[in-house]
Amino acid sequence: MINIRSIKQEEINIVADLLSTEYYHDDFFIWSVESDEDRHKVVSDYYKVYLNAAGCVAHVAECDGDIVGASVWLPHDVDVSIYDDIDEVTGVYAAQFRAVADKSHESEPKGMPFYQLVGFGVVKKMQGAGIGGALLKYHLDILDEKGVPTYLEASTPYSGGGVYGKFEYQLVGELLVFAERAVLYPLWRPVPERG
Repeated sequence: MINIRSIKQEEINIVADLLSTEYYHDDFFIWSVESDEDRHKVVSDYYKVYLNAAGCVAHVAECDGDIVGASVWLPHDVDVSIYDDIDEVTGVYAAQFRAVADKSHESEPKGMPFYQLVGFGVVKKMQGAGIGGALLKYHLDILDEKGVPTYLEASTPYSGGGVYGKFEYQLVGELLVFAERAVLYPLWRPVPERG
């Protein structure tokens, strides 16, 4: 039985570690942190900054007492001082992370509030069981009630399918290209019309 709930403060390190583990072989994060030895710690510390940011909303999927998935959302108007904190924790890799933040801000929709999905992962042995969809639905239902759209940047090629397509995310703007294999696909999901 899977239970989706809000993260507890004492679970921040667990969730940061889960996301870092799931993103370890991701082309985008390999570009961000080229060193295999450094990648896990740097990406984990990066997510700890997000998870401690004011306005962050994070949920976990729990199965038999274990956290098996997580989603991390930030409001569009998050305090920009978090990028200084990210510079600090990413150290020699700060330029890559700062380049992503700068390009991301250029790509984001303008003139309206939204939440951005900045971290999303399910442990490998539990993938394919609908946990990712349940995590997304949990927070999207809350935002739909409030009339708040969402935005994300997928690090895997997007063709309108998969879990994001199921929730009607669509490509918006231009791809964010940092290197041949380090590409982000900006996706937008307006608030669904009520019928």
